Amino acid sequence: MLKPSRRTRLRVVLAALLPVLLGVGIVLSPTLNPALEQFRLHALLVGTVAVLALLITVTIGMIGLRQRNVQVLLLSLASGSLALVYAVHGLASPETGAAGIVPLVPMPAMPGMDAGYSASLPVASQVGVLLTAFWLCLAVTPSDSAALRELFRLRGVLLLSWVSALGALATLILLAPGSLTLLLERPVVHALVVSGTLLLASFAAWRAWQSWRYSRFPLQLSVVYSALWLGGAQLILAVGPAWTLSWWIYHMQLVGVTAALLTGLVMQGYHPELPLGIALRGLWNNRPDDLLTAGISRSVQALVANTEAHDPYTAGHSYRVALHALRLAREVGYGPELLRAIIQGGILHDIGKLEVPAHILNSPGKLTSQDWTLVQAHPVHGYERCRAMGFVPEELGIIRSHHERWDGAGYPDRLAGNEIPELARLLSVADVYDALTSRRSYREPWSHERANAYLQEQAGVSFDPRLVTAWLRLPKLELQADEDRPQGWSTEAEITSRTAPGV
Repeated sequence: MLKPSRRTRLRVVLAALLPVLLGVGIVLSPTLNPALEQFRLHALLVGTVAVLALLITVTIGMIGLRQRNVQVLLLSLASGSLALVYAVHGLASPETGAAGIVPLVPMPAMPGMDAGYSASLPVASQVGVLLTAFWLCLAVTPSDSAALRELFRLRGVLLLSWVSALGALATLILLAPGSLTLLLERPVVHALVVSGTLLLASFAAWRAWQSWRYSRFPLQLSVVYSALWLGGAQLILAVGPAWTLSWWIYHMQLVGVTAALLTGLVMQGYHPELPLGIALRGLWNNRPDDLLTAGISRSVQALVANTEAHDPYTAGHSYRVALHALRLAREVGYGPELLRAIIQGGILHDIGKLEVPAHILNSPGKLTSQDWTLVQAHPVHGYERCRAMGFVPEELGIIRSHHERWDGAGYPDRLAGNEIPELARLLSVADVYDALTSRRSYREPWSHERANAYLQEQAGVSFDPRLVTAWLRLPKLELQADEDRPQGWSTEAEITSRTAPGV
């Protein structure tokens, strides 16, 4: 786990505390909290951000589905929940002749509220913020948990179902806010909503921070900021009066939540060195070749580059293994989803080597038993890192189990036969073939024929016999020894310059 710089820690603390201290401080000093009934600005702000949040919801959701990342998919549901707040705000903005704003769904003011302040607005805000905190919390839950496995199985309908449910909830809030308002006005219920949001947001920020320390993925740092600002917004909303300066601070924090999620997505997945058409093909279609060249995010590229820089003799290994495994998976007859899982699992299968000292990985001599124990731990290290980053069970199975053997003598879990995840069994064939045909510190590369003879000899011992038979049907693929990344991937120097420690 990398230690964050003092500057980064300070930025996070200030981002969390300053808006809350400012908002609460103003609320406690009424003279510093003047009325600001800027209805036109309010309608324009929330209407614009509602549209933006909806677009972000659909975009993030589609990318999460395409990149098979449950964390990204759940972040889209969080964004959709926040869009509920903005949409109801825009539709129920107060009627005022001076501003020329007429709400689409006019509502009478509730007792005790400022004149013209619709009952829908506080209900939508508190419910929407609570739901957003809930999805943020799930998004940073390890992706191999039972709950997330079940959610990802529903991925085909999850995004559409949640957007539809939010639409129904927004309609209920707009047309019948009275019952919900009376419920939230009960002190116990109100305290539970506020404290629940604060707890969920705090947990999400802490988990995202721990995950970011492992990976340095921009999206996880953006979740830290989003969760902190979301909790602060709920606190200010709970204690501050409407249409005052403090009320506008809460609005700015919610806008910040949306902006942070969008920024994290762009920083993590955008490929400035690729033509736009290639980048879009990688994100929006199911062709595995396009995913291999453009659909792997820049942050994943950085992990691969860092792994190979740590172990120079495996330069290009991850890419070549993914390519070989893709060919074998097609020969076996896998569909698009499993092909995409093979690609991502192949690219990431060795990132656990970052936890193994370089002098052990590059040792030309025989390893000691202690050194070998460290090497054998790399699948578990890679698994732990990737489960915190939202990768789903198929990829996690590849990363953890690609060194298991058919006879049960592999590592780390001593699985045997069909106990080994099938995608891991498939990748192990491609992994060993590339290792044998590549130059290592302790030997020269083997020929294609010699490597295939070894795979055939080990069928039923180290490898699934069915997959070895399929592999031997494949024609020889000519790859240069230094062919280490698809066209358009960042070079190691470029990636290092963007992901230097201290960001």
